[in-house]
Amino acid sequence: MPVERPETLPPSLRRYVFSVSTMQSIVGGASAIDVPRLRLRDRDEGVEFLKRYGYDLARADDVADLERVRHESLAFLEHVLLVQVDDLDVPRWLTTTSILELLMIAADDPRRLAGDALVRQAWACGLLRVMHTVAHADNYFQQQYYPQIRREIIDRFVQQVRTDDNGKPWLRATGFDVPLERFEVKETKPLHSVVLKLLQKEENVAYDLFDHIGVRIIVPRPIDALFAIRALRESHTIIYPNIKPTRSRNTLVDFDAFDAHVGTTIARWRAGELDEVAAVKDIEDFNARPSAAPQLEWNRFSSTRYASIQFTCRQMIRFPNPLHERLREAQELARTRLDGEALREMTRVLSLEGVPSEMQFFFPYEVQILDKPSYEAATEGRAAYGEYKARQRGAARSRVLGPLFAALGRQDVLGAPVSDRPPEVAPVRLRPARQTIVTEAIDRAALEAVTAADG
Repeated sequence: MPVERPETLPPSLRRYVFSVSTMQSIVGGASAIDVPRLRLRDRDEGVEFLKRYGYDLARADDVADLERVRHESLAFLEHVLLVQVDDLDVPRWLTTTSILELLMIAADDPRRLAGDALVRQAWACGLLRVMHTVAHADNYFQQQYYPQIRREIIDRFVQQVRTDDNGKPWLRATGFDVPLERFEVKETKPLHSVVLKLLQKEENVAYDLFDHIGVRIIVPRPIDALFAIRALRESHTIIYPNIKPTRSRNTLVDFDAFDAHVGTTIARWRAGELDEVAAVKDIEDFNARPSAAPQLEWNRFSSTRYASIQFTCRQMIRFPNPLHERLREAQELARTRLDGEALREMTRVLSLEGVPSEMQFFFPYEVQILDKPSYEAATEGRAAYGEYKARQRGAARSRVLGPLFAALGRQDVLGAPVSDRPPEVAPVRLRPARQTIVTEAIDRAALEAVTAADG
């Protein structure tokens, strides 16, 4: 006869049962925000989990920071992910329940829940997914030093752009200038845009965003894009050893075909088949695009009609360490107010040993180069920004709130068409975007405008 066994496993067998979802998030390449629940036994473990994550509930500052992150995350849920789901509101209990209690609700096993309990678990998990993303996106380093970083990077490009007497912009280089249709400095992303972008990424951390800072160069013809890259390289505005190879994308010019075409044309010129003017025209008319334009994972929501050259470069950033300067000033003040043992003790406390006078690090930025027809298609056609954001928003909503819609029996909502109109964002609850700097006549004043826009 078969033996009746209890549902609870004995310790000797239970030790072999692993959480597949959490193991996949550690060693299987899956993201932690895609696991169906947290793995916490009780509140004590929840407190330790938060502390090791970076928030100590015994510290008032940490608790206040957590509440700020919750506030931003609730606003993101309401004004971005649910903006087109009119009959579903963020429940009030998400704003009043303690963070620790939210962790415990999210730790419930959804396979053993039903009805309101399953819906609550899905809401808690959805909010915590967004909070995790906000915590990584809204980091102190970016808030404190971002304007200085941005100014150093943009300064190089601004210095290379000149405007002629007719108001036309050119990209200067040694021995030649490249005509420009437009030169744009990428606007500073508001927090909700950074969060939305991170929710597309497997890693889901802010260090994997490479377009916090960027420039867009629009040229008349595809061949001018090649000259623009050459001008940037020869002027050392970009340092090609600092390019991140996995972030380079070219759907605008087939460079191998161009190189072969130039070789053929020069051979024909040497053979006397073409004069110099005809040879130049033959090369200038080249406009073949790459035959294959794979959709890259790092920007899978871009339209395939968005033809451009994009690459990510890293620049060494250096600026004075404000902590070093404050300590030095404090030492000088101590020398004027103290003497004897008090001065020696204060000098020891305010020691500059181990405090570098200068901060230095590499910071990534993105360069986009388009010809005029591609730029117009990207801004007016199917590759328009509204459509791009709608695809992002739909994917983020599915990833964050998919279990919630499933618990409500509303899977059809995720597949419903979404509007191309960007969501309305409440300015009080979400940080507004800073003004975009778009110029056709770039000079030193433009750099000052960039600095002012960063606050």
